[in-house]
Amino acid sequence: LSFSYDSLYFLVWRESDTSLTLLAKDYEPIPVFAAGLLARSSAMTFVCHDDRQNLQFFQYAPGDAAARGGNKLVSRADIHLGAQTVSIESHVCRSSLLVNSATPASTMAALKSQDTLFGRHEDDQRIGVHFGTSDGGVGSVLPISERDYWRLAALQSVMANALDSDCALNPRAWRLYRRTPRRGGCRNNDRRKGVIDGDLVIKYCDLSTLEQEDLASAINSTMDDILDTLVELRCSGMIV
Repeated sequence: LSFSYDSLYFLVWRESDTSLTLLAKDYEPIPVFAAGLLARSSAMTFVCHDDRQNLQFFQYAPGDAAARGGNKLVSRADIHLGAQTVSIESHVCRSSLLVNSATPASTMAALKSQDTLFGRHEDDQRIGVHFGTSDGGVGSVLPISERDYWRLAALQSVMANALDSDCALNPRAWRLYRRTPRRGGCRNNDRRKGVIDGDLVIKYCDLSTLEQEDLASAINSTMDDILDTLVELRCSGMIV
């Protein structure tokens, strides 16, 4: 549950007495305009958009020391979106093998016959979110594996340094979490980061082959691995 004056609340429905029970909440007084749900296998993350055009990601982790005994939602990541939205919707992330197939049903049957575990891996059970912005943009946020995250994080770092940015603006500074001006807001000054800037890394596809090879070599990876990861991200973000 998101609240326009008091951040997020995590409630659970109890069938026994038909009531809602509060499990945890975010104690920072942040105005939340929209909220959604991300998931990868059994891991669930709450995403919210605030009045400063940030996206914040929270998890219910009662065993974490920062959870105050399980009563507090733990902040895991944040990023400055730079646009306003009032609605965040969830969608199922699809594999590129299915998205690019003319007959998805038969393709799914063939893949399952070749691999009995297809569809049961963590990357096959992902829920992302998509949203529209007040300036006419459309965006999505997707959960990815730790291996893909560190590969793209390294690529993002070298691209931010190696490529010329528009108007000499720093993409890393632009994506830093903007703190709220409200009294008592954001008492914790730590920025979590932890989110890949898709607008930046997707530019890798538009570079020349020589530049792609140089950047891949700089992060001890290969051009094919990076392009495969970006293709999967593109397909996972498709909602139609």
